[in-house]
Amino acid sequence: MERISLSQLFTLTVFFQIGTTIIFGFGASAGKDAWIATIISIILGLTAIGLYLTLSYLNPGLTLVEWFPAQFGKWIGTPIAWLYPLLFLYEAGRALNDVKYLTTSLILEGTPYWAVLLLFLIAVTYIQLCGLEVLGRIGEIFLPYFLFMILLIIILLIVGDFLKAENLQPVLQNGWLPILKASFPLGASQGFAQTLEFAMLWTAVHSSQKKIVKTTCYATIFSGIMILIADLIMIMGLGESFFKIEIFPMFSLVSKVDVGEVIKNLNVLAVILFIISATFKVSLHIYFAILGIKLLANIKKGRKLIFFIFSLLMYLGYSISSNIQEHLQVAFNVFPYNLWVLLLWVLPTLLLVVTLIRKVFR
Repeated sequence: MERISLSQLFTLTVFFQIGTTIIFGFGASAGKDAWIATIISIILGLTAIGLYLTLSYLNPGLTLVEWFPAQFGKWIGTPIAWLYPLLFLYEAGRALNDVKYLTTSLILEGTPYWAVLLLFLIAVTYIQLCGLEVLGRIGEIFLPYFLFMILLIIILLIVGDFLKAENLQPVLQNGWLPILKASFPLGASQGFAQTLEFAMLWTAVHSSQKKIVKTTCYATIFSGIMILIADLIMIMGLGESFFKIEIFPMFSLVSKVDVGEVIKNLNVLAVILFIISATFKVSLHIYFAILGIKLLANIKKGRKLIFFIFSLLMYLGYSISSNIQEHLQVAFNVFPYNLWVLLLWVLPTLLLVVTLIRKVFR
């Protein structure tokens, strides 16, 4: 079995939680108060992750898809467990659509969708063939450069005097309702509660349960701070109106950078940030899905399964949505309420209750 270190767990968790939110406005429906929605989402997300880590502690040596058969029994638990690999594949397909629409809309206009999806999936498939340890090492290499590019963007925005603190005021102008709607289920689930997928990975970490808990919580706080900073600079740089209506607000903000007519048009930095985080997010979705299918179907070798998943994701890249408006409508108003609430919140909570009851009776 492949093993990863605590530092690799930290970097993979950070990249996974940031994901494609680095280019989109996190909690944008809350307007200038999106940063408050982000803080609430982090707190709710940490609560959910604490629940998942408790389940991991109560089910030692078992992964997510093994928890349900162990506690609910084979006939009830196994069908429930199968929902999770299917969810991971669907989420990978949605992330591919993010890549497809951003690439063909902003940097490679007119490029056919199939070309973008094919090249991206070839890279991701190669990573799958290399294995989890290689993905972890790549994460350790890329994280410092990723953070440096974010820091560079912030410095250039400050030097160019593009950030206006008054764009954050007045606070709570529209009350708490928009903030709470942006926080749950979308904000708390997107990235944070999605960390449930790492329950497929925690058994592969070469360390104690206590250190895994600390590392996962530290990574969540770190990625939450990064998302919070991204929200703050987008609101201060674009203003509430543009922050809410722009599809890719980070890209629009970075394109404004113009320092002395020398440093300008830094769109490439925003795109690189997005592609790096999206690559890790999709790679992990696929890895967790393949591992879940292997465990549930009792498949020893998964190389042939990788190529089947490749074909399936090419199909999902085309079929999930016909345009970006439909894609975002489902992402914000349908998917979180119909899938995330059940699979990331309700079922794990129910599983914890059943597990604790069984512990008491034992």
